[in-house]
Amino acid sequence: MIMKTQFRQILKVMSVALVALAMIGLQSCYKRDYTTVNNTTTFDNSNTVTTSLYGIVQDEAGLPVVAAVVKASGYTTLTDDNGLFFFNNITTPSHATTVVVTKDGYFNGSRTLSVNANDKHTVKISMLAKGTPEVFFANNGGTVNFANGVSLTFPANAIVNKTTGLPYDGQVYVYAKKIDPTTDLGKTSMPGDLRGIASSGIERLLRTFGMMVAELYDINGNPLQIGNNLAATMSLTVPASLQGVAPATMVLWSYDETKGMWIEDGSAVLEGNKYVGKVKHFSFWNCDTPEAAVDLQMTLKDQNGNPLQNYMVKLTNTANLDSRTGYTSATGWVGGLCYSNAVLTLEVYDNNICGFAVPLYSTTITVGAANTNLGIITVNLALVTACDFNATIQDCLGAPITNASVYIAPLNLILTPNALGQISYSLPCTPAAPITLIAYDLTNNVYGSSTYTLVAGTNNIGILNACGNVSPFLTINFTNTVTMASASKTYTLPANSLSCYLQGPATYINASDGLSNLYMGVDGITIGTFNVSAANVSGLGAFTDTIYNLTGINNATFTAFPAFPGDVQGTFSLNFVGVPSGDTYTGVGTFRIPRNN
Repeated sequence: MIMKTQFRQILKVMSVALVALAMIGLQSCYKRDYTTVNNTTTFDNSNTVTTSLYGIVQDEAGLPVVAAVVKASGYTTLTDDNGLFFFNNITTPSHATTVVVTKDGYFNGSRTLSVNANDKHTVKISMLAKGTPEVFFANNGGTVNFANGVSLTFPANAIVNKTTGLPYDGQVYVYAKKIDPTTDLGKTSMPGDLRGIASSGIERLLRTFGMMVAELYDINGNPLQIGNNLAATMSLTVPASLQGVAPATMVLWSYDETKGMWIEDGSAVLEGNKYVGKVKHFSFWNCDTPEAAVDLQMTLKDQNGNPLQNYMVKLTNTANLDSRTGYTSATGWVGGLCYSNAVLTLEVYDNNICGFAVPLYSTTITVGAANTNLGIITVNLALVTACDFNATIQDCLGAPITNASVYIAPLNLILTPNALGQISYSLPCTPAAPITLIAYDLTNNVYGSSTYTLVAGTNNIGILNACGNVSPFLTINFTNTVTMASASKTYTLPANSLSCYLQGPATYINASDGLSNLYMGVDGITIGTFNVSAANVSGLGAFTDTIYNLTGINNATFTAFPAFPGDVQGTFSLNFVGVPSGDTYTGVGTFRIPRNN
């Protein structure tokens, strides 16, 4: 599955894997060159920057989640066969960019991070399977229990249809799961990045003592919810390592997927080793103490001045041993909220390839009450490296390329080349299994791969050719047949969004770059020529018409229609009438798009 169809999406998605979660500070040779606001400001996410996000989406076993829908700041893409996605040069909030992943059979995945302008960030999201539901009758109410200490009690006649708000009295199917924030899986499956908005509107760092997710459905899969002014009782077991320091009373927070933030939403009390409280709706719930915080950022470089990308930075509060992590960008930058007025242990690790056994760097820093930039942190990799590797990425013509990305399996590592087309990475261990490097040319939308066995010391891998495999595309030539003015557009993965869904006897194709869009509903699901019964275009060219209505004979020909997740290939010919001019238009083109189902 390493190279299948969705390089396309891989790229669009790639990335992101793991961006600076709640990043926190580093230090060594640091300078405080930025001191502004303290930690009493309200949540403000209005400032935007242009940046890139790469990411990887996996299930609880660490396997790729393929063809998941990924959204960020109005942009949409799909994961590829490696669970990768990529958003290139998107406009997004710098303070809190939120990536949301959806896939049938899973609870939504979500990650919020601070991003740096003109940079490339990575993010990792683990999806939680919904599993087997517990059932009760709405008119009777009842208690449902789940593994690892999640219990929900519903009063009688408290359930409504989530869409209509009408009372519901049938069987209620409850899907729920506990998230243990002390585990690696918990850290990559929890939504947001442990930032919350208190009832006062002040943004706070959150110290979590456990969280859970729950969703309610009727027998037909329609979503249900608790009625207005009603509540269920949640009982959530505190992780064993936190039970000794768990407060007697606790603030409850629910997750706002739109903001990418936890919202203060009630309270709970500690009964034995469980927090018990009332919840008025169902999504993700979190038991956290709100903590004063400041913005902290830094840039990591090696002893030669090269940026350290995709390394984990861990900050631990020495007073309460609460820690959080973030991952460096392509320029070595990482930033986000951390404890204010605190002494923090700052550690740098590889991307969990060596099990976090040995930090590459460690120091202690003191953070005050003002936002702080620690400047450049120099990490001398020569002192701790057991194995390192380097390579140069070239295009099909043999020229080094910088607009590229390299995914390295099974290390789950995503790297971007420097100005010379080079990548490098250092490890405190030597991986036993061979690695596969998949190099993507993001300009020409092609990719190639090679396999290499690492040995102790320096590994000069040589040339990686991002060439040989073509990514998915859709091309349209749109012409006003009255004026003969025309516009052409090619949508490609991962730079743009492409989708191909089957529903009943029809195939629905969509292509978008955020500014323009083409949609087609084709009355066929196999090889052949079929009627296009619905179509729409927008944003193509500089035409004065704003609406295009389908008219006349319209068809699409599928020349290849493999099983999921193969690529559907073909051509199309469409006719439109423009509004308000009444001019006629033709739209012809070709496509190769991976199936979404």
